[in-house]
Amino acid sequence: MTDGPRPLNLREVAEGLRSPHAPVVPAGPASPLLAPSRLRELATWLAGARDADVAGPLERVRLVVLAGDHGVAARGVSLLEPGATAAAVRALVGGTHPAAALAAAAGVPLAVHALGVADPGGQLAGLPAAVTARAVRAGSEDVSVRDAMSAEETEAAVRAGAAIADEAVDEGVQLLLLGDVGAGATAVAATLVAACLRKGAVDVVGRGSGIGDDAWMRKTAAVRDAVRRARTVATRPAVLLQTAGSPDTAAAVGFLLRAAARRTPVLLDGVVGAAAALVASRGVPGAEKWWLVGARTAEPAQHLALERLKLVPVLDLGAGRGAGTGALAALGVLRAAQALAAADAAARPAPEPEPEPEGAPEAEGAPEAEGAPGPESAPEAQGAAVPVGQDAPAGDAGAGGGAHAHGAAGDARTAG
Repeated sequence: MTDGPRPLNLREVAEGLRSPHAPVVPAGPASPLLAPSRLRELATWLAGARDADVAGPLERVRLVVLAGDHGVAARGVSLLEPGATAAAVRALVGGTHPAAALAAAAGVPLAVHALGVADPGGQLAGLPAAVTARAVRAGSEDVSVRDAMSAEETEAAVRAGAAIADEAVDEGVQLLLLGDVGAGATAVAATLVAACLRKGAVDVVGRGSGIGDDAWMRKTAAVRDAVRRARTVATRPAVLLQTAGSPDTAAAVGFLLRAAARRTPVLLDGVVGAAAALVASRGVPGAEKWWLVGARTAEPAQHLALERLKLVPVLDLGAGRGAGTGALAALGVLRAAQALAAADAAARPAPEPEPEPEGAPEAEGAPEAEGAPGPESAPEAQGAAVPVGQDAPAGDAGAGGGAHAHGAAGDARTAG
C-alpha cells in the first residue's frame, strides 16, 4: 500500500453536532395547532432547531443554489444542452430564472455558487466573483465509466460547501434553503441513492428534465454501470462522493453537515438534496434532525432516500422545477406554522398565582376566660411546634392545613 493523503472524515466537518432543542408545549385551551397536525409538527421542528419552545418569525432566510455539470449527461440522459447549466447560473444571478423570481416574491436573498460548471460559451464571464470563487473544476467525469473527481477535488468541494454554510450562519441567517442546477444531476443523485440503499437502477431512475422513454433507457443503463462501480465503496461516504458524485453534490454534503453543526436548519429541495442528505447522514448519523424537505417530486430516488431518512416533505408537487423552487414554495407553509404557533402561545392565559393559606377561623361569641392568655401569647397562634406523637390541640386544624394551596401546574407535554 502506498502512502497518500489522509481520507476526508465527514465527522470533522460536523464537529460539535448536537441534537436540536426539545420544545415544551404548555397545556392551554383547545386550539387547532395544539391538536396533532402537520402544522404543529412543522412549528415544533422549527422551534427545536432554533433553541426555543416557540420559534420567532423567519426574518433572515437565504436560498443557496449549488451548480455543476455532470459528465454522464453526454450519454443523452438529459434534455439540457451543453451550456445550459451556465445559462441557468446567469439567469439566477440576473433574476430572470423562475427560482429567482419566486425568491424575490418571498423576500429571500439568493446566493449562487458554480462549483463544477462547464462553460464553453463563456456565459459566466462578468458575473460577481463570489459565484465562481469556490469552483473546484469545470464539470465532473462520466460516473458510469470513471471516478467523478479526484480525492483532493472531493475534499475541496466538501469544504467549500461547509464554508458557504459558515458564511451564511456568521451573517445571521436563521434558515437556509438548498437548491441545485446542473445537466445530468438527477442521474448522479440516483446513483448515490442506489449505492447507499443497495437498489437497482430501475428502482431509482426518474424522468429528470422530462426525458422520453429512449432517454430513460439510456439513463437507466448509465446509472446501472455507475452503481456497479460505486457499490463497493458505498459504506465510505467521502470515497462514494469521489467515485459517483460531483463537485456540487459533494459541496451539498459539506453544506448540510456544517449547517447542522452550527445549529441552523436547512430546507431541502429535490432529489439532489435528498441524495446529499442521505450520504451526509451515513457519514454523520443524527445530522438529519436539522433538515426538512420542501416538496416531494416525481423522482423515485428522492422517495427512497427520504423514507430511509424518515423525512416527510411539506408539499407534494410532482415534477419539480429545481433550483430551490420546492423549498421556496414550502417556506410559506413553514412561516404560517410559525405564526400560528406564536399566536397560540400569546393567547394562552398566564398561570394563576397560588392562593395564600387561610388563617384559623375564630370562634364566634365565645367569651375569653378571665386571665386566659390572649391570642398573641397563645403558643398555637404563634405556630409553636407540636411534639411528634402528640395530637394538635382541638380547634387548631385550620391553622395548620385547613386550606390547601391549589397548584396551576398543567399537563406539560414535550414535543419530539
